[in-house]
Amino acid sequence: MRRLAMLIAVLALVLAEPDVQAQIPSSPKRIVSLSPHATELLYAAGLGDHVVGVSESCDFPDAAKLKPKISGYRGTNVEAVLALKPDLVIAWPGGNRVVDTDAIARFGVPVHASELSTLTGITDELRRFSGWTANDNAQRDARQQASDADTLISSLRKRYAGARKVRVFYQLGEGRLFTLTDKHVIGEALNVCGAENVFGALALSAPEVSQEAVLAAKPDAVLIADGKSLASVRANWQATSLFFPGQAQERVVAVDGARLHRPTMRTFTAVKSMCDVIDDVRRTLR
Repeated sequence: MRRLAMLIAVLALVLAEPDVQAQIPSSPKRIVSLSPHATELLYAAGLGDHVVGVSESCDFPDAAKLKPKISGYRGTNVEAVLALKPDLVIAWPGGNRVVDTDAIARFGVPVHASELSTLTGITDELRRFSGWTANDNAQRDARQQASDADTLISSLRKRYAGARKVRVFYQLGEGRLFTLTDKHVIGEALNVCGAENVFGALALSAPEVSQEAVLAAKPDAVLIADGKSLASVRANWQATSLFFPGQAQERVVAVDGARLHRPTMRTFTAVKSMCDVIDDVRRTLR
């Protein structure tokens, strides 16, 4: 009966008008994270022990895998979230249903929206999260991580500021040709490395493009975000004559898409590695 009553209450609140957003506590003790990137940043900020629930895709660090799973691709189990009695829920507007987060907010639970589309946004979010911990050492460590990451990106920008632009097609995987545009953090990351995204200006964040469009764009290189598909993708592009015979080996190269696409502190080492890969391509163009 209690479960039925809770479900009825949730439905009533989903249909009701939204209330004023509850204020985020200065030091939350019970946090539910509905996004893998937010979960990683919470742990990096020293708040892992305060995380009481996560989404199914939260797989890093290992400790996050042990937390109750209350959200997935079908949506968020609002009842399960409320049962955890959180004093803060961190939502991902691009990945969570508004109807679910609105329902949570109507129960008076503060909801922080975390949508990160820039590299600076990642470090700013880490600093924000670090302000929620009462552990001075954890706070200092998190802020040092953020400062080190900002310094790394600044140094990479300076290093490649005068370098030859490498025009790249950023391919998500084999098969249908999906890419990411400059609306995604990958656009900024490519720019940091002195590269130009040939489809960066398209309207959608992750559009599908045609083989003909790639051939017409004439990229200097193809960056494949799924390393397991590298051999297959190389063979496919070599067959289309996108590159001269023998060049696919050095012009179709893999990058760490898993870390580049999830905006966390691991993104920064992946950007550095991608810059090295692009630099290798750049040397072949001279």
